[in-house]
Amino acid sequence: MKDLLLLSMLSFLLLNCRSMVTLSFYLIFLFIYQFYKRRLLGYHFIFLIFLYIISFSNFCIRNNCVLETHENYVVASVNHQRVLIYTDEIYFENEEVIAEGELKKIEADSNFNLFNFKEHMNQKNIYGYYENAQIIKKDSLKRRMYEHIMAMDEAVSSILLRIFYQFGEYDMIYSSGLHLTYLNRTFLQFLLKICSFSSALTLSSVLVGLFGFLFPFKFVLFRILCGNVIKMIFKDHSHKERLGLQYLLCMLFDPGCVFSLGFLIPYFLSLIQIFTEKRHQRKASVVFLIFLQFFKTSQCQPLSILLFPFIQIMNGGMLIAAWMQLLMPIPLISSILEIFLSFSQFLSSFVFYGAIPIGLTLLFLYFFFQMLHQKRSFLYSLILLYIPLQSYLNPFYQVTMINVGQGDSILIQAPFHQHNILIDLPSNKEERVIDYLRSIGVYHIDTLIFTHPDSDHNGGKKAFLERFKVHDIVEGHQDIHAKNISLVSLNHATHDNENDNSLVHAASLGHLSYCFMGDASVRVEKEIMMSYDLSCDVLKIGHHGSKTSTDPLFIQKIQPSYALISAGKDNRYGHPHEDVLSTLEKYDVKTYVSALDGAVSIKSFLNFHFIRTSGGDFGIMVTE
Repeated sequence: MKDLLLLSMLSFLLLNCRSMVTLSFYLIFLFIYQFYKRRLLGYHFIFLIFLYIISFSNFCIRNNCVLETHENYVVASVNHQRVLIYTDEIYFENEEVIAEGELKKIEADSNFNLFNFKEHMNQKNIYGYYENAQIIKKDSLKRRMYEHIMAMDEAVSSILLRIFYQFGEYDMIYSSGLHLTYLNRTFLQFLLKICSFSSALTLSSVLVGLFGFLFPFKFVLFRILCGNVIKMIFKDHSHKERLGLQYLLCMLFDPGCVFSLGFLIPYFLSLIQIFTEKRHQRKASVVFLIFLQFFKTSQCQPLSILLFPFIQIMNGGMLIAAWMQLLMPIPLISSILEIFLSFSQFLSSFVFYGAIPIGLTLLFLYFFFQMLHQKRSFLYSLILLYIPLQSYLNPFYQVTMINVGQGDSILIQAPFHQHNILIDLPSNKEERVIDYLRSIGVYHIDTLIFTHPDSDHNGGKKAFLERFKVHDIVEGHQDIHAKNISLVSLNHATHDNENDNSLVHAASLGHLSYCFMGDASVRVEKEIMMSYDLSCDVLKIGHHGSKTSTDPLFIQKIQPSYALISAGKDNRYGHPHEDVLSTLEKYDVKTYVSALDGAVSIKSFLNFHFIRTSGGDFGIMVTE
């Protein structure tokens, strides 16, 4: 039982290692620690190696059945492998799965700072899905309870589905399961007044464990029951040892849990209580929750975090009220639930947006541990203000090809938020673009350019304007002059083809020249070559890499070093065309395709330019 808390922390770090470089540094640290401190024993290393090995395995003992219930999909075991099955119906654990056809890879558009479903599944070691799968419903307590709830009034059932199944809007605090932890602790404190410690733990476990029989079994339920059992068996051991053993068992049960809020929030709040003086625990918890919410979701709900203890109690009360509504439906109880839910939504409506850069993450963690260890001022936490203000503190010219699938959307930023230009918005992608803009601290667009009326460039116009502040819209052939940014219009002729009427602009941004081609074809490229002595460093390829654009003479004339192609995966048009890719390769143009590389960002400061993709590639270019 020696140093179980330390071993749990090392296990958490190990499970977050997914690159050989990170793992190598981690192993070096372990050996140095063992050499100087001699607190890690041989069996500790064996355990860590075993845990790391199983963290990459998706083998499942159960077979051909549902493992996890979710609103739009289920996780199932097929041929003893964990797989995904998309479904419009709700299925429950152990219902039989009959899968046919080929296992397909899970795909999702990759973007900076935004939730990526593929990565989320891969963290759980789920890499594929079946298109043709049949799930056979069977009679069970879970299904009966679900059908009972669905038979209720629609307004009441939607509330109960959110409380019992976590269907509906995402809520970070609720997803952590701390309301269940609060109820478990409340039950235990009440039962201790009338029975022994072991009996109280047993009864409390039974009360909380009812959720496992009536509703989808969640990881947070295992965590709570595991903690109760450990308290019962190891009641003479210290709180540190019990806590370390509880979370080691959680990581053995599900190594992917280290990425979930149901693990992160209670685990680190427990560590804060152990390593921080009582008078500092409240402040440290608030600072940590703010950081974690920004880190996981690129946004923060400050009121929900400041009132976190109250919300935990309120959510516990909502759970009890929901139980009462199930047992004896009374309009008063449903009204109380609606009030609780409305108040929770009101608190969540106050939102700060922003993603945390990796450098700031390391800086914050350093200062945070300084706070805990040396009891220094919490003024260090003010570095978190950088997150929502990062666009105003950004010294770079920046051009980002946002990954919107089969369509175009290019963001141009001047240093220090002086001017933001957005080129094109495809239909049904405005939510993704808005989420990205907010994640980098951009809350308004100064100039919104629509190159032409096609839906993959202009279709998101109406929905975007309803939700996002825009100062000026450009849909005609004109030059654009703003603070530190000038875009010169290159296509002024009128054509009988909408694609050839695309707005085409050239710009010089931070010692790097760009050309944005819209959907213009070879005919427009030839007209531009005849009218302008044009060259550029970065070319946004016309018409998503269609063979109607990107003439070899055009590439030879303008001599780009980099090319950007915005195209969806496996699109029905075959973009980008092989001829275009061959032309770019022939002239040594480094090409980024959103379908393969994800979003692409180019930052320029003086003569230095940093190119990064959401797929993980990074490069540096120096211009004269």
